[in-house]
Parts: sequence; C-alpha cells; structure tokens
Amino acid sequence: MTFEEEWAGLRAEAQSRMRLNGAPGPVGAPDLKSSAAKKKAAVSALEQHVEPDTQAAGKLMDETSEAAAKGFNGWATGAGITEALKGWRASVKSLQSRLAAEKTALSQTHHLLTGADLQLGGQFSLLKPLPVSPQSTEH
Repeated sequence: MTFEEEWAGLRAEAQSRMRLNGAPGPVGAPDLKSSAAKKKAAVSALEQHVEPDTQAAGKLMDETSEAAAKGFNGWATGAGITEALKGWRASVKSLQSRLAAEKTALSQTHHLLTGADLQLGGQFSLLKPLPVSPQSTEH
C-alpha cells in the first residue's frame, strides 16, 4: 500500500467521523435536526396569525383600559388603571419584538447552519487530497 492510498483511507475515515449529522450525541440528548418545511410553516403562522392576533389583543386591551380609566377619572382607580396600562403597553411591545426576532431567527436558521458547516469544513482543508503530479516515478 502506498502512502497516498493509506492517507486517502485515513482521511476518508476521519471525515466520516466528523460529520455532525451522523455523529451520535450523548444518551438522552436531543438531536440537532432542521426541517425547512416546518420552519416555513412556523414563520407563516407567526406572520399570518400570531403577530396580527397579538397586535389586535394589545389594541383591544388598550381601548378597554382607556375607557375604564376615563370612567374612573379623578379616582385612585383611574390612576391605577392608567399606570397598569403603561406596563401593559410595554409588555405588548416587548412580546411583538420577541415574536419578530423569533420569526427572523427561524427564517435564517438554514443559512446559519449552512454557513457554520461551510466554515467548519474549510478548517479541515488539510484533509483534502493533494493533486498528484502526472510525472513519472521511474528513475
């Protein structure tokens, strides 16, 4: 067996062990799996239902609370409702920002995983075979 043949065999064996999608994880640990169809469905659900419904619920609560605060104007209850409404608006805004961030993250997961895979693969360029020169080995 030549050095090149032995090296090619060792390199192939090492590459097969380095595959992230084929390596077993710790017992009981979840596997890293990604489904483009499920991510697309989740992004669609966020865009079409969750985000608009969250916004609508936030507005409904605003309108109801504002009406109650006006009804209790001049009373401590009215001031309390107004103060609670400030916290509610901050919470709704925070939730909407979080939903938008999650939607963006789901949309970009494929690119993130592919980019990480390519970057990691590039670090193992030494394992790639060297081109064999067409020169004769006869002396």
